Amino acid sequence: MESLTKNRQSEETLRKMAEHIFHPLRLQSYKELTEGYFNVAYEVTLSNGETVILKIAPKDGVRVMTYEINIMCAEVQALEKAAEHGGIPVPKVLGHDDSHTVCKSSYFFMEKLNGSSMNQIKDTLTCERIDDIYMKTGKICREINRIACPRFGYPGQPDFQGSDWYTVFSRMLKAGIDDAVKGSVDLKIPADGLLRCLERDKGVFLEVRSPKLVHWDLWDGNIFIYDGRITGLIDWERCIWGDPLMEVGFRSHSDNDSFLKGYGITEFTESEKRRILWYDIYMFVLVSLECEYRKYETMDMYQWSTHMLADLFKKLGE
Repeated sequence: MESLTKNRQSEETLRKMAEHIFHPLRLQSYKELTEGYFNVAYEVTLSNGETVILKIAPKDGVRVMTYEINIMCAEVQALEKAAEHGGIPVPKVLGHDDSHTVCKSSYFFMEKLNGSSMNQIKDTLTCERIDDIYMKTGKICREINRIACPRFGYPGQPDFQGSDWYTVFSRMLKAGIDDAVKGSVDLKIPADGLLRCLERDKGVFLEVRSPKLVHWDLWDGNIFIYDGRITGLIDWERCIWGDPLMEVGFRSHSDNDSFLKGYGITEFTESEKRRILWYDIYMFVLVSLECEYRKYETMDMYQWSTHMLADLFKKLGE
C-alpha cells in the first residue's frame, strides 16, 4: 500500500541505523515490507545472519491525523508492557531510537516473527482452522485487556489523557471531526448532530471506570500465523488506554462469534451495545480520513467508510 506517511530511507541511513543499535554487527541486506498502511517497514538481515524488522516513523512535518501523533512511542511501550504481562505473543523490541540523530525520525527494531499474516494466507486455511485462530485471538485479547493503564486516552499524548472516560473519548472523537474539517473531508453525517447524540449518551460511558490496554487494530493483517498457530500480534501503534469494547473483535460489522467465544463473552448489556455503536462510529470517522491524509491511490476506502458511517449515524436515532 502506497501512503504519504511512509518514510523510506537510503541504504546508507539504514546501515547507520543498524550499526547504531546492533554494533558491532552491520547491515547485510534489506527489503521493504509493503503490507502496512502507515509506517514504512523493512526486513533487515544483519552480518551474523539474523533477520529483524525495522519500523520508521513519518518525517517531521508530514501531516498526520491527530490520533497518529507520537504513535511509535505508544507502540514500543505497548509491546514491552504486553511482553512483561506474559501470555501475549508479541515480537521483542530490540532497540528504539527517538534521538533523531542517526535518522531524522524515530525508529525501532524488533524481532521477526515466524510465519505470515492471516490476511496473506487466509484463503489457504480451512473454516475450522480460521475459527480456531479467531478463538485463540479472543483469548489473547482478553489477556491484553487485563493490563491496567495509568489513565484513559492516547498513550503518547498527555493532552488526550484523563481520569474520566467520557471526557477523554469525547475529545478523541472531536479531534477526528476537527481533522475532517482541516482536511476538507466530507463525513456524510452532521458533526453537530453526532456530538449532540454523544452528550445524550454520556451515561453509558460512565460505567467504564478502569483504563485497560486496548490493541484496537487486531485485524487479520496483524495476526501472524505459522503452522496453524499464532506466533504473534503486531502493529500496536494505535493502542489506546480505554474500554476493551473498542477492540476490533467487538465491531458490529465483523460478526466474529469465534473471537467472542474465545474472549468469553456471550451477550452484551444495552449500555455495552450502545458503546460498541459509538466505537464503530469513532473507527469509521478515522478511516474516512485516511484517503485524504495518506493520499491513497484510490478513494475506495473513503467510499466504504462514509457509507458505513451514514448507516451507523441512523442507528443513533437522533
